[in-house]
Amino acid sequence: SGFGMTVAASQWWSTSITSVLWVLPLWAVLYCLIERLVLKSFSTSWRWNLVLTVPRLVLSLAIALVIGLPMAQVIYSGSINDELSKTTTARIHEATNQITRTYGGKIAAAQKEIAAAQATETRLQEQVTNSRFLADCEAGLQSCSQTHKLGRGPYFRRDARRAAAAAAELKRARPQIEATIAANRRKIEVWRAAESSQIANRIATIKADRDFLARQAALERVEKASPAVRKYVEFFLAFLIAIDLVALMLKLTHLFSTGGAYERSAAALRANDLVEVHRLQERANVLTRRITLESQALQDADELRIRGELARGLESDEPGL
Repeated sequence: SGFGMTVAASQWWSTSITSVLWVLPLWAVLYCLIERLVLKSFSTSWRWNLVLTVPRLVLSLAIALVIGLPMAQVIYSGSINDELSKTTTARIHEATNQITRTYGGKIAAAQKEIAAAQATETRLQEQVTNSRFLADCEAGLQSCSQTHKLGRGPYFRRDARRAAAAAAELKRARPQIEATIAANRRKIEVWRAAESSQIANRIATIKADRDFLARQAALERVEKASPAVRKYVEFFLAFLIAIDLVALMLKLTHLFSTGGAYERSAAALRANDLVEVHRLQERANVLTRRITLESQALQDADELRIRGELARGLESDEPGL
């Protein structure tokens, strides 16, 4: 029982057995005290023995669960580790996808804003370039002139005005476009850094989640996948309960077979002890009563003496009057 409790403690706190060896003597002493107290409390009364047996059975079940489940985890540690590895991989994949979707939408929206700003800048720049090209054609390049009349005529002035207007609009819009692009790029950098940090933290947390409850959940999945494992675990718990109840069963067998000779002898000895206690109590009562009466008698005698002295004093005073 002490070794089993030590193994259980190592599983509860996810540490080595050597670091919790102090549990072994502590539990051994506590268990012996409990067992001795229970066995010594049996008497010749069947009702009282039943009252003691029921909570002892409940205690055995609790001890079996407390010790048996961690020891079952040790027995099936290979299957549990494999199940935890699969679960950890799935959880990491799910967590990574969830975080990526969360920040992916934000990053995609920022990239769309950057693309829209760059498209606006490109459109305005193309307007400036095209209008200047057409104006240059009218000014001196016959091969691309629309009128084939070289010079700075109406078409030249029209295209020059368009080029100037587009250039002015581009000049006005460029600071806002650059600010929008810079702001969204900063957001993207922050989001990507946060995404990487959260993924790393989540992965570390998932990998570290190998405590008693996680291992018990993995054991339950192993039992579900393999019914034979569940049967063995149940048999192991029943075996622990049976081992823990050996002393109790021997005690009950002794009571049935001998009729509780030891208990009757113990009851007789306790009765003898009670007789002596009763004698001492009655003697104390007699002495107390005697002391009380003697005190009362002394008080009465003092009262009579004082009254006699007062009476004699009054009689001696009367002739003088």
